[in-house]
Amino acid sequence: MNDRQTKNAPGTSPDPAPAVRWSVLAVLLDVLFFAALLCMPCAWLHLTEPVGWKTTACALGSALLLRLWLRQRRASAQGLWERPLFQKIVLALGSVFFFIAAFETVLALAGVKPNLPPVVFQGKDEYNRKIIAQTLPDPELLWRFTPGGTFQGAPVNRLGFRDREVEPAKAPGTRRVLCLGCSVTAQGLPGYPQYLNERLQAAPPTPERWEALNLGVHGYSSLQGLRLFQRMQPLLAPDVVTIFFGWNDHWLSLQSDHSQLAVRVSPWLGRLYNPWRSKRIFTFLSNLARPSMQWKPGADQRALRVSPEAYRETLARLVAAVRAAGAVPVLITAPRRAQTAALLGKAYARSTSEAEQVHDRYVDITRDVAQRQRVTLLDLVALFAGPECDRYFAPDGIHFDLYPKEQALHQMVPPDWQPGLNRVATELHHTLQQLVAGDEWKNKVRKDSGAKAVPAPGGAQGKAP
Repeated sequence: MNDRQTKNAPGTSPDPAPAVRWSVLAVLLDVLFFAALLCMPCAWLHLTEPVGWKTTACALGSALLLRLWLRQRRASAQGLWERPLFQKIVLALGSVFFFIAAFETVLALAGVKPNLPPVVFQGKDEYNRKIIAQTLPDPELLWRFTPGGTFQGAPVNRLGFRDREVEPAKAPGTRRVLCLGCSVTAQGLPGYPQYLNERLQAAPPTPERWEALNLGVHGYSSLQGLRLFQRMQPLLAPDVVTIFFGWNDHWLSLQSDHSQLAVRVSPWLGRLYNPWRSKRIFTFLSNLARPSMQWKPGADQRALRVSPEAYRETLARLVAAVRAAGAVPVLITAPRRAQTAALLGKAYARSTSEAEQVHDRYVDITRDVAQRQRVTLLDLVALFAGPECDRYFAPDGIHFDLYPKEQALHQMVPPDWQPGLNRVATELHHTLQQLVAGDEWKNKVRKDSGAKAVPAPGGAQGKAP
């Protein structure tokens, strides 16, 4: 009897080899299915490039179809699917992944868009795509002036500001004032920081040499100002920092400043965060934690660049950052006149009356932060309230003096052509003269000299009238 006859002879046991081979194939298909299932969220988050989620989904579906076919043809094949524990794990993971995918799809159909800020790590910058003439893109600030260039008719120094050339390193025995702000600070031929610098040179508040530097940038909000200070403070070593924001913060935009300004993080956190920032579900959950940023279906999706709550928080953070740097902060309120229809053309506001009301609210927030944080306040809104100050303002009711004509002039103008900016410099010079008599400045001087600071009664600081 030959081998074949022996294998097929009655009474002999069937050969188990074919069943084992089918079971091995079943196990391999189950492993492929489970691996593809685990890879699906990674592919969805673009962590498995160049293998995308479509390729992973095809592998998942193919493994499942082949497994079903095998089960129909060879019911005796035993793989992982026949084990209850495997079934429970697959069901749990599949339910979670299906819920996330369904939720993301619903948010997409509802019009929710990812709006979380980009991150910067290991020198990899993600630039904002908004183009502003005569500026450079910057991932953490959105834009900045071009060093050595010009902006609206005025030269930009090597530091990147509309100001005279200055040495970054502060000369020994010099007190330095940094003027942070938006276009109201940056504007002028020259701007009020230069007028302040001249007054400080002629009549310094203390026997030391004093100087003022202009760090204003057109279009900046308080959040951009905070980022700018954090970047420039180690280089410039200020003694006093004036903070003059409150206009751009409350202009309307499709994206908040918080969602656009890149955040500098550690490399491992950046790699973990970057894939999620493009997902609607992560944006939705993040907005739940930030009520002011919540998406409202069917409504005008424009929102304030920096909400009132965020503006208050940012001013407080800026004050804390200035003090942590060993400098004394000064808050300035932003005066105005009647707003014009030009705001509507730029989509900055829904109406002029609404723009005026929200601006006055931000002025009140500035005053409240100054009071709560015991910060010296220069209340230009109160000082410029009378009709005799109307001549200080440009036609837009926001800027001062020759603002709409600056780009055409291309040269510095006599001081009497800019009475508004001159008055700002005068009031700020007076404020600094009062500031050096206050407890916060005295404590700074003690600290600078190595002596122990003495807490002021109640933590009060000097306050300008």
